[in-house]
Amino acid sequence: MQVAPGVYAIGAVGSTAYLLGGIELTAVDAGGPGSAPRILRQVRQLERQPRDLTRILLTHVDLDHVGGLPDLVEATGARVFAHPAAFELLAAGRVAWGDRGLSSAWALVRGAFTRPRRAQMAGEPLVDGMVLPILGGLRAIFTGGHSEDHVVYFLEQSRLVLAGDLLEARRGHLEAFPGQGALRREETVIALRRLAELDPLGILPGHGPVYRDNIALRLIRLAEILEE
Repeated sequence: MQVAPGVYAIGAVGSTAYLLGGIELTAVDAGGPGSAPRILRQVRQLERQPRDLTRILLTHVDLDHVGGLPDLVEATGARVFAHPAAFELLAAGRVAWGDRGLSSAWALVRGAFTRPRRAQMAGEPLVDGMVLPILGGLRAIFTGGHSEDHVVYFLEQSRLVLAGDLLEARRGHLEAFPGQGALRREETVIALRRLAELDPLGILPGHGPVYRDNIALRLIRLAEILEE
């Protein structure tokens, strides 16, 4: 489903992945195990081929976001971009279940028998603030908060945030999801204020619908709530 010019939301297993158009295609996250065919179906609907998908950007290493990664890399040959800590987790096979994505019994059972193998992949660690040449500029922003390796991506021209698990819209309200502990809350507060300064026009989360209502003000309010 197209959610903005050149941006397509894909109902992957356990989460939402995104496909970004252009001369070269880019996926943001790879969904849970079994998601690769869904992502490749969207590629073909754009009348493109799997090898046109040249980049896979990860928001973080939870099973519902990286379970489909080995199959997607194998099918496309895409390079993987992620936080340096994400590559350490992948290399060690330390893939967390995630706290929301694989909630259905079917997906949970499927994940238990198909935990991701270690893909033979070409990887490129991101640097906080680096801009990739995607749809007029896509900035990687290290947030922490949800997990140590968490990254969100900001499309500079369209002012859209691909938020991973940092943010989610529930019942029409934007909510933040820090990990456990004071450090994670503090990281989330800093990230929310940093994103508010960008004055986004849309939040594209890893779970739930796109959010477009008074985003900067809501981000500041969420930061204030976490600080209380």
